[in-house]
Parts: sequence; C-alpha cells; structure tokens
Amino acid sequence: MKSRWLADPALRLAILLSFSMLLPAAYASVTPYPAYAGAPESLAYRVTVDGQPVFVHRLPTYNQFQWMDHASFAMPASGKVHVTVTSLVNERNVVTCYIRPAAYGIHPQISGKSISFDLDQPRYLVIFFNEEPSFQSPGLLLFAEPAEKNPPKLGDANVVNIMDYKVDNTGKTLETSTINKAISDVSARSGGGVLFFPAGIYLSGEIVMQSNVKLYIDAGAVIRGSRKNADYVSPPMPNGGRGLRAMVVFNNVENAGITGRGTIDMEGYPWLWHDIQPDTGDGKARSDEGLVNDPHGMGVKGYIVNHCKNITFQGLLLLRSAYWTTTVSDTENFSAINIKIVNRKQQYHDDAFDFTGNTKHVLIADSFAMTMDDTFAFYGGKSSTVEDVTVRNFVNYTYTASIAIGYGGAPNIRHLLFDGVQFVTNQNKYAVWIQLSPAYFTGKGYSSGQKSSDGIVMDDFKFVNTSFENDGGHIYIDGGSDPVTNFVFQNCTFGHPTRPAQIMGAKVAPILFKNVKINGVVVSSERQLKRDGYEFSAPVTFKFAP
Repeated sequence: MKSRWLADPALRLAILLSFSMLLPAAYASVTPYPAYAGAPESLAYRVTVDGQPVFVHRLPTYNQFQWMDHASFAMPASGKVHVTVTSLVNERNVVTCYIRPAAYGIHPQISGKSISFDLDQPRYLVIFFNEEPSFQSPGLLLFAEPAEKNPPKLGDANVVNIMDYKVDNTGKTLETSTINKAISDVSARSGGGVLFFPAGIYLSGEIVMQSNVKLYIDAGAVIRGSRKNADYVSPPMPNGGRGLRAMVVFNNVENAGITGRGTIDMEGYPWLWHDIQPDTGDGKARSDEGLVNDPHGMGVKGYIVNHCKNITFQGLLLLRSAYWTTTVSDTENFSAINIKIVNRKQQYHDDAFDFTGNTKHVLIADSFAMTMDDTFAFYGGKSSTVEDVTVRNFVNYTYTASIAIGYGGAPNIRHLLFDGVQFVTNQNKYAVWIQLSPAYFTGKGYSSGQKSSDGIVMDDFKFVNTSFENDGGHIYIDGGSDPVTNFVFQNCTFGHPTRPAQIMGAKVAPILFKNVKINGVVVSSERQLKRDGYEFSAPVTFKFAP
C-alpha cells in the first residue's frame, strides 16, 4: 500500500514547502543579470554562481574560432560566493587556467572541464582556459558587480517610462526620433528626471542628450545602434569643427548621464567601422596602399561629451563602439563608475577614453575596458590642458597602449593619478606610452608618428598600487624637449615585459620608483633597472621600505 505521502501530491508539496522554510534561501545572495530577448548564448562556457546559472553572452572577435564571451552578476552586500566555469570548447579537460588580473591572487581549482573559485568582493576578471594570458588568446570576461544602490523605479515621481511613448521594444523599428523626443520632454520637466528603459531591445541611431536627464537602462534591456551610417547625423559645426557623430551625444549639457545595469550595443564592427566603409568616391579617402587617409573625420564614435558639466556614466556595459568609445572635450566633472567597455578585437581606433580640450575633474573608477587601440588617450596640443584625472580600481585589457600621449598632439597634462589599476595586456606597445618626439617611429615608415609635441608641460603623474603584467611593454617615456616633472611609481609591481622600457628626454626630472618590485624583487638601483631591460638617458631615483 502506498503511503499518503506518495499518494497525495498536495500533501507532498506542502511538506516540501515547510522544509524549504527551514533551509537558507537558495540563490538569495546572487543576482544574475538576465539576457535580453534573443541574445546569442556562449558556445564556449557555462557559468554558475552558488549553483545558480548565469547567462554567458557570445561575442566573437576575429572569427568563429576566436571569442571573448562575457557574463555578469551582482555580488551580495557581504560574504563569499562560489563561482564555477565549465569549458564547452571541446572534449579536452582543462589543463591550465589563468585568472587575471594576477594581482587579485585568484587561483582556481581545476576538475575535468571545470574550474571553481571563491569571490568575496566585486571583481572584473579575464579568464583563460588552456591559453597563455595575452590579448590574442580567447577567454571569458566575468563581471562580478557590486549590488546596485537605490536604482530608479517605474512609478517614482521623476521617472518616465520610454514605453509610454509606444516604442517598439523588439528591436525591429528604428526609434531614434521617439527616444530623442522623450529626452526633450524629460528635460523640460521641472528638475528634469530619468528616462527608464525596461527589459527589451530598442533600435536607435544618434541619441542627443539634454540637461537634467539620465537614461536608465535596466538589466535585460539593450539600446542597439543602427547599422546604417546615415542614422548618425552631426549638427552644423563651426568652420573647421569636427562633426559630433556618435551613438550618444552630450553637447553643451549639464547634470546628465547614462546609467543602469543594461547594455548599449552600438554593433559598430563591422557595419559602421570607418576602415571598411565604402570609399567616398573622390579618390582621396585612401592611400595607394589602401590605408585610410583621414580616419578621424569619418568614424561614428560611441559617446561624445563636449562642452559639458557634471556628466555621469554608471553601471552599464558599453559594447562594440564603431570608433573612439568615449570622447571627453572641454568638460568639467565627468565620471565613469562601474562601466564595462567591451569592443571587438581586430578593430583599431576604438579607444576607451579620449580626453582633449580644456577638461578637468575626471573620475573613472571600478571599471573595465577591452580595446584594440588605446585605453586612455590625451590630445589637443599646447592650447589644451587636461587636469585632475583619477583612474581608480580599473582593469585594463588592451592591445595597443593603456595611456597614450603624443603623436604631435599632446596637451598639457597636470595631476594624473592611477591608483589600483591593473594593466593585464599592452601587447602592441606600452602601458605608459608618452611619445613627444618622433623617436619611437623613426625608421618604421609610419608617417602619422613623425610629429613632435612641443611647448607642453606634463606634471604630477602618480601610479600607485598598480600592476604591470607580462604581455607587452611597461614604460616608454620620451619627454622630447618639454618638461616632465613629478613622475612617481609607488607600490607598483612589474612582471617580465615583452619589450624593453625606455625613459628619455632633455627636461625629464628624476622619476621616482618607490617600493617598486620587478619580477618579485624590490628595485633600489639603476643597475637593477638595466638588468631588467630598461634603457634611460633621463634621471631616476629610488625609495624603498627598509
């Protein structure tokens, strides 16, 4: 005879529910971010956190054999989580697994085709299975986010739902004009407000921001860029002014921003990338070798912040910009917090952050960037001054250079602080690349590099608690004939670079290495630097703890 437990489904369910009340709530501490409708799922990885599945987005890079997939989840306010990643690539077991940045000291347990590890705080990680850590290697980007604090909610007095404008949230209809009208309406409200994008896909061309408006893109929502060049139209510009063509434009705007835990996917490569757009027809777009003569005038950028005050980027995943991702010019008080920039590999001119004009008071914190080109580029010439820039707790995974200053267009730069920044790769050049004379490009046949930056000043650069890993070069400082003063590397660790460092210049003041380690050894003399491949004609000094 069957027991009543087996025979009565209602009783069985009641008993199971009563037991569940006595157990800890499953998955209560972790919040996986949902995929937007139709998002392509990874063919290479499966991720769980505390046993709960986390969606892994597929992101091909060079071709179908190269990928840099990504997954995101929110950490609990306190305590550890246990992460398991399973490789789906082929039948081979995981033999080696490297989790970067190395400075975080995360060493996974390997079991068959899976690896596992604990996290006790938010981290942005690059994970390599059976591959050496490099920019060329496929891998997984895993974003363990801090919990969102006081996000706006539909129904709040200052929150406007974009769906009130009857937009198509399936991504099939271009909604540029409707989105821009909604932004204008919110800006016109007393005190402005928040334009809220709930889960869905919103197809748009150029979005023009206005003062006192924040776009909030919720988890599971994506604003997808149009693949048509004509959908990005610059307003009329003064003679000689470069057009403001971008996915999102802040021009003469105050107190505005883009926030949320969703995504803006410009889909810029290959559809909008200037290097493979059709020729302009006048025979002037390309050289006889097929190179683009003036890429800077043709590209559609990701995000332009021009002549603004108090602009905030927070929380978002910014995917696949067609051209320079974020350009900040003549702006005061710009911040990017918990921003993840993920571009396609094999796509030059996709810099993460470019600073020009007279720009001051910049904070970039707790963020990540994967770019083919430079991560932070400074330009504008001697009529420009960029000052008070802080980059804190940033993970840098790039091919070319992390900090690029030069090419004949360096601005004056004062008070630059990199604190807790992890340079994972800089395969093509250097983590810190300052090139004020053409020396680096001499003999390389690169005409764009044959320019000097003259009459500028660089003062008070500090690199603190920062790590430089093995893939690429670490330091190239060419001060040319201009003053370079108050440069400090403090509590930094350097691995073994793939190309030697160089420090030179007629007016380079002594560069201080304070409590710096190279390959695990504290550096206290020029002899040690030379032994580790440094060439220098400018002075260096040392301080270290006894």
